[in-house]
Amino acid sequence: MRKVTFLLLFTFLTSFWCFAQTYTIKNGSAKFTTSAETFGVDSQFEGVGNGLNGTINLTDSTFNFTFDLIKLQTGIKLRDNHMHEDYLETETYPKASFSGKLKATGKFGEVLATGDFSMHGNKKKVTATGSLLSNRLKATWKLNLKDFKIEIPEKFMIGKISEILSMSVDAVLIEEKR
Repeated sequence: MRKVTFLLLFTFLTSFWCFAQTYTIKNGSAKFTTSAETFGVDSQFEGVGNGLNGTINLTDSTFNFTFDLIKLQTGIKLRDNHMHEDYLETETYPKASFSGKLKATGKFGEVLATGDFSMHGNKKKVTATGSLLSNRLKATWKLNLKDFKIEIPEKFMIGKISEILSMSVDAVLIEEKR
């Protein structure tokens, strides 16, 4: 059974890698989720945007993504204004980027993406766990805003916001024609 599973995985991956070596992403989705404490009650909120663009090259297992931070929205205009003006400072730092190498984990379709994540003028080594199946990429990882010199006040208005973000991306891969 192990040989059959390995053979199927090997066949799938080699066919995926042999036919199309480079893929682009246009307007993929990126999302963050974080926790907040308001009046002593824990809650979560998220921000979502369709500004993810980039490439994946399967020949050399590299990737390069950028995200237009101004497209990140939480659903509350006042919170969005504070996020963009006071914390992300999107007029000065309009983009976040993530580039590095992909590595298969041994599980069907699962990859690790390790590289440099840049935001707010700072860079940090990050590893994301993802899936690369058919023409779709999904990945998740965590970011600490302090690593990017983004300070969240101890008490923000009526509560405290966590500096740890759970990040995720979801994008359709478009095969580059040769």
